[in-house]
Amino acid sequence: MNLLSRTFNAAAWLVLLATSNVYGQRGGAWEALNRYARQDDRSVDSAPEPKCGTSLLVAAFARWQQLEPMAKVQIARSLQRPGRHKSKLSPAGFFRIHYDTTGAHKPALLNPGGNPALIEKSHEQYIDSVAAVLDYCRRVEVEILGYSAPPTDLQQGGGDEYDVYVSDLGTGVFGNTWWTPGDLIESTPNQRFATYMEIDNDYLGHRTPGLLGLKVTVAHEFLHAIQVGSYGIWQEVPNFDFYFYELSSSWMEDVVYDFINDYHFDVRFYFERFKDTQNRSFSFTTYAGPIYYGYERSIWAHFLVRRYGQDVMKEIWTEMKSQPFLRSAAKILQRRGSSLESEFTLFSFWNYFTADRADSARFYPEGKYYSRFSPNMASNFNGFSTSVSTSAYPLSTQFYQFSLASDTVTAIVVNVEADAAVVARPTDRAFDLILSSSHPSSPFQKLRGGAMIGFSSTPAHVWRTLYLESSSRGNAATALEPSPNPLRIRDAQRLILPVVGTRSADAQITFLSGSLDAMFSQRYPIVDVFGNKLIYVPSRDLQERIPSGIYFVHAQCDDAAFQWKVAIVQ
Repeated sequence: MNLLSRTFNAAAWLVLLATSNVYGQRGGAWEALNRYARQDDRSVDSAPEPKCGTSLLVAAFARWQQLEPMAKVQIARSLQRPGRHKSKLSPAGFFRIHYDTTGAHKPALLNPGGNPALIEKSHEQYIDSVAAVLDYCRRVEVEILGYSAPPTDLQQGGGDEYDVYVSDLGTGVFGNTWWTPGDLIESTPNQRFATYMEIDNDYLGHRTPGLLGLKVTVAHEFLHAIQVGSYGIWQEVPNFDFYFYELSSSWMEDVVYDFINDYHFDVRFYFERFKDTQNRSFSFTTYAGPIYYGYERSIWAHFLVRRYGQDVMKEIWTEMKSQPFLRSAAKILQRRGSSLESEFTLFSFWNYFTADRADSARFYPEGKYYSRFSPNMASNFNGFSTSVSTSAYPLSTQFYQFSLASDTVTAIVVNVEADAAVVARPTDRAFDLILSSSHPSSPFQKLRGGAMIGFSSTPAHVWRTLYLESSSRGNAATALEPSPNPLRIRDAQRLILPVVGTRSADAQITFLSGSLDAMFSQRYPIVDVFGNKLIYVPSRDLQERIPSGIYFVHAQCDDAAFQWKVAIVQ
């Protein structure tokens, strides 16, 4: 089903225009969109308006049938191009800038000193600055980075140039990229639209004010124009994958203007508050207003670029001409010898190293400016047993902090179910995490302080776990060994076998009796968990196939062989 049929058809659009005042105030539509966005807000306290109005537009498009008639009228009004007194072409001729010379929307430069006052009669200088910034952003994003330029709008603004309208947007919203159903240029599963841009007339009172605010806005919004016009919007996924559009545009701000860093304001929400009312971290695919539209997840792009270079983002966007984001990302990462599951797991590990733990040589270059990841739970270990019984959404990361007598251990629990995350409301999956002074029945690892930490859930293959100690900021576990050992078939869900150093994709696992008779043999995949190569042998595969006893377990990889002694208890 395409966007027009999911939201509104051309006839309905004309009716809305006929019943709305196209030249009226735009604030009413903004209020309606903000009220609507906050109805879907899953944050625990108040939050600012989104910096980019395009998020509100997409939220409305995705849920059009749920909106009241008056809200639809106000939205229809807001999407019409505003009338302006004058227009000017940018020096390179790619942009037509529309602006007023009098009235509330008249642009002005800010006093560069400590007093944030407007400079009188500076509207033409402001427009010249806008033109220069637009040409520069296009040169970086299209000519240098290689993204496809946005399409023409068939002279809707008076020419084939891309239209930019200067308006008084208040102090919260930085800019907008708008389009209407009438701007459809390709009706495919990833529909493409011609768009126009709207930017603030002075950036007075913004968190990043003046020309600095203008620059990051244009870098952000022009990538939206590229995304919507050249790569398209996929209709088959919830919220059209637009969290990736926003995180990409927020990342692009830092690429084009590395010295400004407005995105720092947003990433703290991912580290501190990206959780539901039960303090469970949201799925990475979440798209919920007013603060979880994707700006706060731009660090995903910073992570990928640090790992693979800037072209990796363009490659994902190019692949998105053929399929939605997660499938595109998986394909591109596979080409680079990795997987979406492995990269998301490593991304979760990186997010431990921010603020005072930052390491710019190994992780985020600007990680010291990010917040610490707020734990989903913090607990004191009583010396005997401390447990967590909760759940996690697909494609999510949970941090659990345990204070021991000698150190603090953080358990990073990652669910890597990407396919299960591509639904409107992802279903959580239960798990148990236990810290104990004795061997827990679940697969465990021995910590350096002597305690044991175990994790259990089904199915086992969708989870990745790592335990870090605060003192060394390294692995809290001792040398990896098979766990649990003994393996109690009816209590544990899997046997974990470490295969350190191998590059193989899978291995043949064989259980040998004390007389070296082969009792059971099967091939299993090797998974990468925070850089550790592991094999998971489901307990059900061994149930009733081999009797209780002590066994040699042999793992034959393409490039290495491993052997351990494991006790099996049926």
